[in-house]
Amino acid sequence: MDNCDLEKLLVDGVKLCPPFQPEITLYTATVPSNISSVTLDLLTSDCGASYRIVSMLHAKLCGDGSRTVKLEDGLNQVDVEVTSEDGTLKKYSIELTKLSASEASLSALIIKRQQLHPAFSPDTHEYSCQVNFDCHVVTVEAQVPDHNMQVTVKEACSSGSVRLNVGDTLVTVNVSSPDGTNSQVYTILITQEQIPLAVNFCEMNDQMEFECPVSLSALYRPFSINQSDPKAVFSAPYIDMLTRRSKVHPFTDRPLGDSWKVPESELNNRMSSAFVKCFFAHRGCESVLKLAEIGAHAKDCPNRPPVNLDTKEVTETSWYKKHFTSSRSLEIETKHCLQVRNWEQRLQTAVDEGNIDDLCSHAESQIKLYKEQLPKPGDMMQYEAGHSPLDYLEQAAIHYATAIKFKPRDYKLHFLLGKTLEEYYYATEMYGLKKRVLEEDDQNLNEAQTTGRQEEILAICRLHGFLGTPTVENQLKALDKEFHQLKEQGQSGKADYVQTLFIWLSKKVGKDCKAGVCDEEGWLHRAFLKYLDAWSLSPEKWELSLQVGRLLLLQRKSREALQHLLSALALAPSQAALRFYMGLAVLQQDGVSVEEEREAILFLQQGLEYVMDQYFTSPDQDREQKQDAEYALSTVNVQFLRGCLSLGALLSKHMTSGQKICPVLVYHTVAVFAARAVSMCVGRGELIQQLEWVLLDAHFALLEVLMQQQSMIRQVWIAQRCQALTALIRLSCIAPCRELLDMQEKVCEVGVMTTPRSSTALCLLGLSQLAHYDSDPSSESGQAAMADACLSFQASIALEGLELNGDPPEELTKQKWWRDHLAKEKEKTDRQASVKATEAAGPPEATAAGRAAGRGIRSPGRGGTTATAKSAASAPARGVKTAAAAKQSGQTARGAAAKSDGRGKSPAKASSKTQLSSCKSKQECSPPQAESAAASVKEESSLSGASTPAIMNVKSHAPRLGLARALSRSSDSHQQVCCLYEDVITMAPEVHDAYIELANLLVKSDPLAAVDVYSRFPLKPVNEQTFDDAFITGEIVRILMKQELFDHPQLAPNLIAYGKVMGLSCLEKYIDILDGKFMTSLLKTVYAEIHDKSVDDEDLREFFRFKCWI
Repeated sequence: MDNCDLEKLLVDGVKLCPPFQPEITLYTATVPSNISSVTLDLLTSDCGASYRIVSMLHAKLCGDGSRTVKLEDGLNQVDVEVTSEDGTLKKYSIELTKLSASEASLSALIIKRQQLHPAFSPDTHEYSCQVNFDCHVVTVEAQVPDHNMQVTVKEACSSGSVRLNVGDTLVTVNVSSPDGTNSQVYTILITQEQIPLAVNFCEMNDQMEFECPVSLSALYRPFSINQSDPKAVFSAPYIDMLTRRSKVHPFTDRPLGDSWKVPESELNNRMSSAFVKCFFAHRGCESVLKLAEIGAHAKDCPNRPPVNLDTKEVTETSWYKKHFTSSRSLEIETKHCLQVRNWEQRLQTAVDEGNIDDLCSHAESQIKLYKEQLPKPGDMMQYEAGHSPLDYLEQAAIHYATAIKFKPRDYKLHFLLGKTLEEYYYATEMYGLKKRVLEEDDQNLNEAQTTGRQEEILAICRLHGFLGTPTVENQLKALDKEFHQLKEQGQSGKADYVQTLFIWLSKKVGKDCKAGVCDEEGWLHRAFLKYLDAWSLSPEKWELSLQVGRLLLLQRKSREALQHLLSALALAPSQAALRFYMGLAVLQQDGVSVEEEREAILFLQQGLEYVMDQYFTSPDQDREQKQDAEYALSTVNVQFLRGCLSLGALLSKHMTSGQKICPVLVYHTVAVFAARAVSMCVGRGELIQQLEWVLLDAHFALLEVLMQQQSMIRQVWIAQRCQALTALIRLSCIAPCRELLDMQEKVCEVGVMTTPRSSTALCLLGLSQLAHYDSDPSSESGQAAMADACLSFQASIALEGLELNGDPPEELTKQKWWRDHLAKEKEKTDRQASVKATEAAGPPEATAAGRAAGRGIRSPGRGGTTATAKSAASAPARGVKTAAAAKQSGQTARGAAAKSDGRGKSPAKASSKTQLSSCKSKQECSPPQAESAAASVKEESSLSGASTPAIMNVKSHAPRLGLARALSRSSDSHQQVCCLYEDVITMAPEVHDAYIELANLLVKSDPLAAVDVYSRFPLKPVNEQTFDDAFITGEIVRILMKQELFDHPQLAPNLIAYGKVMGLSCLEKYIDILDGKFMTSLLKTVYAEIHDKSVDDEDLREFFRFKCWI
């Protein structure tokens, strides 16, 4: 009697949402544009019930019992009122949306197995999607609400699949309305992850064109710099990294303007289709495939390194048979007692009542939150109180420490706390995260304090005769002299502070983490102590011995480290991380034999290949080994990267025909790892400097190898590499030191040897020579460097507008290093000619003897390489380059020439100047380095049958700025210096340094002339000015205020600009002076303009009355 339900509710040709159920009373449906009416099919549950259909759009019944409803574009609401026999009423509502014939939109946009950002909405037309680097094809599905709409996916084939480029692929989906009058475009930017390994193109020309200047691997999302000539192309992450440090062109130092990044889509398309070799070609894979497909291929490559290493490679060794055949243990000299330290007690503050499982579970959840909150490059590190990554990491450490309090004999808890503390070290170093909650750390300085300390150090250097920009070595010498001098004078308090400066500076100059692990108050040392605690409780666990052993290696305790690693490897002979650090430990021992070096090569190679293979391993595979060796084989671990460089040096020394991996592949892989690690770093701590050293050393080693393989076509490539490495050196965070300056000068010299008529190469050489002078201006070598710098800049200017091909400029031939280079080239040519003549005339026996003698020449270099590899294994000494240089035996090093000309290089310290020497190939005949880049290009074009126009040197402000700086060191060339600065300002009016340095020359003798120079700078509107701009406005204000020229027309506008950028607090001293001089009108104008208000503003007038200005 009271049943008023419908048993059936259908709309002809339309799908209701949700599907009909009697208890649901509201439905929606979309109707195509070509349908003008729909028919309802209804049936009541009770045959005695009745219904009627009401169209709310027309507010009337749809005819006498008719079930057909007419529709109009848009929303049409139809109600079905059901009345039971007893009069009970129930209403079902249907909202029918009829699409317009002119509408164009999607109802769904899907990329199979991928996620769109943001989530799809018909009114949102731009999306992005991130895919793994091994994904080269995706399927795009575009669904429309009206089957009469036309959809096209431009980049898709008939099946809807889209082939991806390396990096970015823009997919456009075009939707047309049924009547053809409207259309809508949806775009999806699909970004493939960066390929994590070094790419080897099949063609040399492709390798040169598509090589990123930073990683020396394939470009990733390439961008060029607007209006750069010649065009400079960088990978997006690395150009962002370089320009975060300094908003200048990396190659020309010219300030970057607006919209300076230009996407190179066409180049990216060509590169993605270029053919490359498999990552595992060294293991026998002969596949040649397109770059975009290499990730997918490598994942399934049958030549990937084996998952399970052969245990016989360990158990059949002499050391294993000696120590572990009869016994399963080795006596270890480490003596460690478990204890609770003060800093550990301060961590034991979690409130859980001794529930170990809950404490560990909470710690794991905090570490997960920490990883989710880690900043990415370019992120603004602003976190709510208690929600920064370090807050989460601190909570994890607190919970693990508290768990140890309740269960102090559980080795695993100590191990987990050690891992957390080590992560704390990396978080503070890599991401610049700082926190003072766990303890007060007087070494945890902000940027301003760091700058203050550096200025104090430079002041002490000047007191002790180290002028200019002294190297770190000279800064430490000056501090040591000051310390002893203060001690002798009885000023112990000041001496202690100088000692603090000495310790602080010495920590910043290392090339590995030795300082961090030896610093008893540092997080890395505390992690080491916890690993020792864990090992003392369970010495049979290989993962504990691994962590202890690798950190002992960093402390140069190689014998003790080897004992731990030997014991661990005996327990787990197939572990790649153990083998890698075992190889490093072997290299650090005294008197390493050739057989031991070969064993180290095997173990180091297996560790590197394990890391390479992990990029193609699913997350669940080999999970236990990944976790236990997490930091040991991390690509941000400087110790691991340094070990790989040692591997490259050893491979160069022990080259064999059956060798699976070559030095070039190792160096390239290290360069890729180091570049990615540096780009991830947000701060500028010691770790980023250590990573930069790895990157520079990998670049340097690859440059060596490239020069050993010289050919006409490679000359341009060598010049390209020299320019890239020079830019990285100049833009690095590394403090100037002798080693860095030597590397810079040597690389620049190589660039000039390769292209002696290149204006750019000569300018870069001049800059390196000027840096050499600034590091030690009073020495004989410094004076010689200054003279050479002036000649290099003059040659660079003279060659502008001329061809690269031709004779070296006269200014270059006057430089001693160039004459020494030519003399060595002539000597080598004469020696080669003599050998050829002897071979042609002499008997076979003589020829064989000559070859034997040639081999004998190289033998002394091998011993040096052994020592070098040992050094690099534990510390980033000059090992790699020394090893490679050892192969250049029989050739006179550049360093020797430097010593002979009085530049004072210490023979006890290997430097970059001794590494490349002449860097000739093993081939008996190679083209002279003096061949120009233009000749190389012509040679290349002649091979292809094409003609190439002559390459011309472009005009640049850089050599004029360099020459002005060099001449400004002397007081007798004032007029010439001013003219050069004026030329720079004319050619590059946006370069701040030219105005600042010219004004500094004038300010003492003619302050108003300095103001005029500053006033010529093309300032942007105040709201767009930078801190660099504020320096110029601030200098104008400072000079005019010092001269008491309060009515000068430049004072008011520059006070306003300076105050707007730097804040009113920076104007306080000037405001007090102006107030004392009763310059109230000026003050009111400045205050009003800074606050963007009128002088007559009521609030300001109240303030002016308070200040007695009105």
